Amino acid sequence: MTAFETPAGLRAAFDALLRTTRRTLRVYDHDLAMFDVDDATRAAALRTFCVAGGGRRIELLADEVGRLVRDHPRLMLLLRDFGHVIEIRETDPDAPRPDRAFVLADAHGMLLRADKRSPHGALHTDDTARATELNQVFEALWQRAPRQVSATTLGL
Repeated sequence: MTAFETPAGLRAAFDALLRTTRRTLRVYDHDLAMFDVDDATRAAALRTFCVAGGGRRIELLADEVGRLVRDHPRLMLLLRDFGHVIEIRETDPDAPRPDRAFVLADAHGMLLRADKRSPHGALHTDDTARATELNQVFEALWQRAPRQVSATTLGL
């Protein structure tokens, strides 16, 4: 386990987790702002993940997607170019949402923050039991998420 306390530490932990992800990356957060996914280097790493093929998948789930769509043009380009790999959904506003935020890498790695509003958290590179529990939480939220984000104006 590696703890972090600053936004820069959070982003470094996210980058480290992304580098170890081989198949599936799942992210649940308030609006993904703390991850700075539109940073050129991070967007390039996400693009590299997408072009690697092999059935890779990125699922981004956020409580608020308005800012994400408006302020993250690189992410929207990735969504447009790799819609078969990346999917973004907004959580159901009527359903209870966890206070914690997390990133899941495959079935073993995770980045966990106890509070979505704070950058404090920990990176766990090999915790299959907790990752399995969080994958179940994520899947329940994902299945209830009514809104899917589109990279095109008309949703085409």
